[in-house]
Amino acid sequence: MVLESTTAQVPSAAPIRDEDGAPLTFPVFLSDVVKLWGDKVAYQQKIRGNWQRATYREVLDRSRDVAAGLATAGVRKGDRVAVIAENSVEWVCAYNGIVLLGAIAVPVYYDLQPLEVEHALTHSGAVAAFASTRSLRRFKEALASMGTLVIVGEAEKAAEDPPPEFTTPNAFACTMAELTARVTPDGRALSENAVVEPDNLASIVFTSGTSGGSKGVMLTHRNFMANLQQVRRSIPLNEKDRIALVLPLHHAFPFTMSMVVAPYIGGEVTFENDLRRIRDRMAEVKPTIFLGVPQLFEVMWRNILHSIEVQGRMETFKKGMRIAEATKKRTGVNIGRIVFRELHAKLGGSIRFAVNGGAALNPQVGLNFAKIGLPIIQGWGLTEAAPCLAAQRWNPRKFYMSSYYEERLGTVGPALDGVEIALIDVPEKELYVHLHGEGELVARGDNVMPGYWQAEEATENAKVGEWLRTGDVGRIDAEGNVWITGRSKFVIVLDSGEKVHPDEVEEKLERSPLIEDIAVIGRKIRGKTQAWAIVYPNRDAILERLGEGGLGDADRVRTLVQEEIERHEEDIAPYKRPVDFMLTDLPMPRTLPLRKLARGQISDSYTFEPEQWAQSWPQHLEDIATPGSSNTSDDESDGQA
Repeated sequence: MVLESTTAQVPSAAPIRDEDGAPLTFPVFLSDVVKLWGDKVAYQQKIRGNWQRATYREVLDRSRDVAAGLATAGVRKGDRVAVIAENSVEWVCAYNGIVLLGAIAVPVYYDLQPLEVEHALTHSGAVAAFASTRSLRRFKEALASMGTLVIVGEAEKAAEDPPPEFTTPNAFACTMAELTARVTPDGRALSENAVVEPDNLASIVFTSGTSGGSKGVMLTHRNFMANLQQVRRSIPLNEKDRIALVLPLHHAFPFTMSMVVAPYIGGEVTFENDLRRIRDRMAEVKPTIFLGVPQLFEVMWRNILHSIEVQGRMETFKKGMRIAEATKKRTGVNIGRIVFRELHAKLGGSIRFAVNGGAALNPQVGLNFAKIGLPIIQGWGLTEAAPCLAAQRWNPRKFYMSSYYEERLGTVGPALDGVEIALIDVPEKELYVHLHGEGELVARGDNVMPGYWQAEEATENAKVGEWLRTGDVGRIDAEGNVWITGRSKFVIVLDSGEKVHPDEVEEKLERSPLIEDIAVIGRKIRGKTQAWAIVYPNRDAILERLGEGGLGDADRVRTLVQEEIERHEEDIAPYKRPVDFMLTDLPMPRTLPLRKLARGQISDSYTFEPEQWAQSWPQHLEDIATPGSSNTSDDESDGQA
């Protein structure tokens, strides 16, 4: 795609397009998008029963006003500006305004703890922030150090929450409308003449993740624009696609798909911040693409079964599943979309495929959705790669007319076009590619970050020459498909020299309906390294098996779980099987918002008190049904995206 630049920028020292004419900076990208799709609806959101919509032209105009407002307020190229808010058109315009000015956006998750937000603002040196009214209430002390605070959301709500007592001289707070109303001719000129080059930073994304630590991933304009082309060439998206988004935009996966890929292909994005309303919203907007994470798909499947059971149609549903399975087995044809057409209609009836990111999808969940005729394509990546590295390719004929995808459940597909993925040895884990056929996955491409913000040692440790160390252990098959088997730092090396990948064992054992949450760890017992399992039982499933009387008997619960583990261990090599297990009355620690297992926070021992288990269960169900219900933030370098 070749387009002439329509930006008002003065010429920069570096080319602003690649050799194929594709944009290399956000200002050029946004101008191209308006030239291609100007009057098409870009983003929409239903608020208090009314739709709020913005075309691509309106988004760019508002973003330019934001850039001019920031310039008028004293923000300059290279300054860091935080965005701490729920998904909205204002979030989009805030981010675009920041990068149009040449400043650096610092997206921060609105459900972090105050100290985590304070660290992100302090370490990045943010001079300004866009914050929702909810964030203003939670992080008022941290936001007091800003020079400019822009409150996004409805003006009347903003008035209910007075701004903090600023610690910065001449600091001020305002709404988005007030920010743009303050624009001066000089501010407008500064923003319009800002010189933005491909290797300038666009974002600093803080991760703290599953094993602790906190790093600011630096991503350039080139990184995002490269990933745009890599995704576009690998996944069939077009101007007719409509994306339903419930994942928060601070996360690299939904950000790139919704704010970079979707605009370029002319797609339409619908924001919904309340999971309880997602089914209604999908029925209204009829999305063709749905972006999710494993926990979200698991919740969706539970809700589907619950709804069917409440309607008294479970036997009919099970019969339909048997018919769909038998037909697929005999003919290879997937008739799930026909058998379950009413279910598809409730989800809008137009979904071509869903995309799973953030972490590995439980294969059984993927298989369940495949049986009802709804394909879930698995992708993999890291924030450090802006973020997409690999993805399964979508081929409707293979899905509906063969068992191609069912036979490849668990793979994240081949590298994206323009990304290289290879394997390296992990000597500290005695893992050698030439001996075991697997190793640590490394990647390179123009989407890979230049490094971590003010962290040279961490940057050096993350790179091997031009290659990014992903920390994921895996293999690459003859078709080029990448199979993730675990994290290099968490591989359990037995005294025999054999390796146990916790993720692999967990995936097989959690297929049991009795096991709600599980972690496989290495423990030293009398000097020997052994694999153990920690299990948080599914209270509803245990109730179904034992009845009310059995829930208070820890021994009966343990016996039942042990039988389940032994049954599901049949598919696990003997040396990989946990030698024993512990029950826990509390769920495993998980990250925000993707709810990946926070392995760095797992203890060596746990207790199981039935009363505590009973008390924790309702909260657990609420947590998994609500985005942002955990105690630590996500780090894409500790999982899949």
